[in-house]
Amino acid sequence: MQFKELASYFDLIEKTSSRLDMTKILAELLEKADEESIKKIVFLCQGRLGANYEKLEFGLGEKMVIEAIAKATGFTKKEIEKKFREKGDLGLVAEEFCSQKKQSALFSTELTVKKVFENLIKISQVEGTGSKELKLKLMAELFNSASGTESRFIARIPLENLRLGIGDPTIMDALAANLLDEGKQNAEWKKEIEKEMKEKKIKEKNWIDEFDRKMKLKLRERIEEKYNIYSDLGAISEILKVKRLNGLKEIQIQLGIPIRPTLAERLNSPEEIIKKLGKCAVESKYDGFRIQCHKEGKKVWIYSRQSENMTSMFPDIVKALKEEIKTEKVILEGEAIAFNELTGNFLSFQLTIQRKRKYGIEDKAKEFPLKLFVFDLMFLEGKNFMEKPFLERRKKLNEIIGKGKTISLTKTITTDKAEKLEEFFEESISKGLEGIIAKDLNAKYIAGKRKFAWIKLKRSYKGELNDSIDGVIIGYYTGKGKRTEFGLGALLTAVYSEKEDVFKSVAKIGTGLTDKNLAELEKILKKISSKKKPARVQSELEPDFWVEPKYVIEIRADEITKSPVHLAAKREGKGLALRFPRLISIRTDKKPEEATNETELKKMFAQQKQINEENQEQNY
Repeated sequence: MQFKELASYFDLIEKTSSRLDMTKILAELLEKADEESIKKIVFLCQGRLGANYEKLEFGLGEKMVIEAIAKATGFTKKEIEKKFREKGDLGLVAEEFCSQKKQSALFSTELTVKKVFENLIKISQVEGTGSKELKLKLMAELFNSASGTESRFIARIPLENLRLGIGDPTIMDALAANLLDEGKQNAEWKKEIEKEMKEKKIKEKNWIDEFDRKMKLKLRERIEEKYNIYSDLGAISEILKVKRLNGLKEIQIQLGIPIRPTLAERLNSPEEIIKKLGKCAVESKYDGFRIQCHKEGKKVWIYSRQSENMTSMFPDIVKALKEEIKTEKVILEGEAIAFNELTGNFLSFQLTIQRKRKYGIEDKAKEFPLKLFVFDLMFLEGKNFMEKPFLERRKKLNEIIGKGKTISLTKTITTDKAEKLEEFFEESISKGLEGIIAKDLNAKYIAGKRKFAWIKLKRSYKGELNDSIDGVIIGYYTGKGKRTEFGLGALLTAVYSEKEDVFKSVAKIGTGLTDKNLAELEKILKKISSKKKPARVQSELEPDFWVEPKYVIEIRADEITKSPVHLAAKREGKGLALRFPRLISIRTDKKPEEATNETELKKMFAQQKQINEENQEQNY
């Protein structure tokens, strides 16, 4: 596929504010893409050069992109930098200068998606002496041959600021739309959907549209099921392009490719948990790194909950997995947390997170050694264990964890008594842990989903919001007074709507931001800032700058209140908002789609309301 054609589709998507229209345009692009290009296109839509676990980083900053534009166009770096200050988007700057080049390239050629992608891969891999010059040459080569529109996206891609607003759900919806005709040939699905529609008494005039909508939803669910166990959407798109719907059967769990983690629901009291689950397993909830560990003989991979490859960061865990796990092929999950070897106490997340680093790894491993508390098993010696009940998975874990000082099972009790659960909860809190997770003894491991198979409980009373919320930054305000020096004074944040695949405003945060936070956030947010609201953002408040929903932060607040200005869970003219919100930390371990969602927020509001009413009754 010619890159010019891809750029024209990206241009259409960028100008589209409707997610439905965006999905249609993307579906058309993916249907038109050839077998060689589709995987690359999907990765570019995700803002990557490969699946997240492959650790391919662009390795280019704004200064080098500016140099490459200057080298290709004949304009000076000063001219380009001045225009960049005016526009705030290096893509638009590249488009303008590449449309009026002062010099013609000697070796200009029509760009293909393959050529652009190959140059970007080379840029990401080159290192050592002369690497800067080679990166500059490869980037300038692309600008030499690019038209204005092509240049806009060539500049944005390595800066991870494509500004399209395409998330994984939109890509999966587009892939599903292209399989609609094939899905209609499935007699079982067709019969199931028609039965459901008859029961709901769908009118004849709406029949075709509703049938197609439900079939696309079913197809999307099948694609997502595979993505949840094989987190490489580029590879999945390529399989679907070549083998269509039948290709999904080939996608199975594979060592070295991360499984998307299951997520916990939340309830407010031991009584509610026991009422929901009955007899259940109750585990301590550790405040560390949730990691997924793959072992194949002496080869080990460690992934974060975002499927980021963190193997090199945790040499102590790698060593322990080789020595303390008594099996050859396994995928298991646990929480790695730093501890004090002298006192045996667990350290805070702020200290544990210092282990996530590229340099000085061995020194930090000695300063903050990690314990790995294993809590689940997904794969063992060629068998998918996610289908087995939790009780069986736990029993097998107990068998394969050998004696050692680094790896152990999470501390767990089994009970159907609320008072026993409460006692275990208080014991966990007293040790400095977050709380507990209660688990359905008979439930499967449900990859990538939030279900009541797991329920978390943290301290919450008096109707106050003592549990934190994970919000997504969607904009920022430049600030007043002292904060003007940082270029950032407050954040506009949102929660995620799974149903609509959009981010809805929930809070404006100006408290809890230290000078260090301000400097760090301004640096990363400036790169993805825009005066145009992103397509996946819904907000009636207008920040000084919008940003793509990319970064997750942990927020505490006094309570959840109804709001006429925020759009999260809006009903009867009022949404839900956070009262007196304050930033606790930047959650680099979470994707935006893993932030607190709209449904969770509504449940938390209902629980808070219930506690308030109970307190009022007691006071009365």
